[in-house]
Amino acid sequence: MPDQPPKITVVEMFRLGLFQMGLGTMSLLTLGLLNRVMINELAIPPSVAAGLIALPLFVSPARVWFGQLSDSKPILGHNRSGYIWLGSLLFTFFAWLGVQIMWQLGLNFYRSGWEGATIPWLLLLGFCFACYGLALSMSSTPFAALLVDVTDEEERSRLVGVVWSLLMVGIVIGAITVGKLLGTSPTDQTEIVNIFSRPDRALALQQSINQIFILIPVVVVGLSFIATWGIEHKYSRLGVRTPDRSEQIGLARAYQILTASPQTAKFFTFLLFMTLGLFMQDAILEPYGGEIFKMEIAETTKLNAPFGVGTLLGISLSGFLIAPRVGKLNTAASVVVWQLGA
Repeated sequence: MPDQPPKITVVEMFRLGLFQMGLGTMSLLTLGLLNRVMINELAIPPSVAAGLIALPLFVSPARVWFGQLSDSKPILGHNRSGYIWLGSLLFTFFAWLGVQIMWQLGLNFYRSGWEGATIPWLLLLGFCFACYGLALSMSSTPFAALLVDVTDEEERSRLVGVVWSLLMVGIVIGAITVGKLLGTSPTDQTEIVNIFSRPDRALALQQSINQIFILIPVVVVGLSFIATWGIEHKYSRLGVRTPDRSEQIGLARAYQILTASPQTAKFFTFLLFMTLGLFMQDAILEPYGGEIFKMEIAETTKLNAPFGVGTLLGISLSGFLIAPRVGKLNTAASVVVWQLGA
């Protein structure tokens, strides 16, 4: 019987949370900043821009495959960490590459509309966003599995709470940081006009956003290594729990287990509509601020800060004050009713 690994400490829990903090900042860049720039500064139709930033979600079923790969095929001797490191290198690269393709798409769209080279650049950008989503799945799914590997049942909820709270912290820090780095990017047009019609402003915007997509991805990659280095080797219980990998269930069996209970289907339906209600504003919040209120890019990016702070307060209040007193089921039901009323 292998020796049981030590219990993970609170300090290590917060260290693991640094990875999620980096993911929060990256989500701000892709879902918020690039979406705003494509719609307001490059005059790309909102439906096209929203479709592009949604592509990482369309490839998210690959998470199942990456999860199973990390169970059985280690990278660099690590079942989880190797995938996390390689995935973080890839998704930050594709984020940077996507920005460079976006400028070419905007320039060609300004020059010739949907003719000429615009469509090939659009397809290339879509492919880049899909690769970004695959790389994100490659990194984040093994990370979620790592959280299970390094904890016992009694301490897992605390680790998950710490890690996902730091995701919100990453959004808040990212919003403030990006706002500072962008400064006062000029967006004083009275209607949406492609910024390439004003070469001086286009150049200034390109330089500032390119700088952000170099600096922040480098920090995010560094955080992914700092967060996970040595954690799996010291705390993972994967070998203790599953000494015989041949007994592990496959994808088909996992699907049968998930669909065996009608209650499971109801729960996933609830999660679907809850997620829709929570994130439906993402695609329009920042472009709305730019178009209706003539807010600068830095100002609309900072709108994510109160959202993150509010989410943190909600998690803290529900987890420490409300749920222990009224119960988890009543808490969830009251939140749903409150959201519907709002």
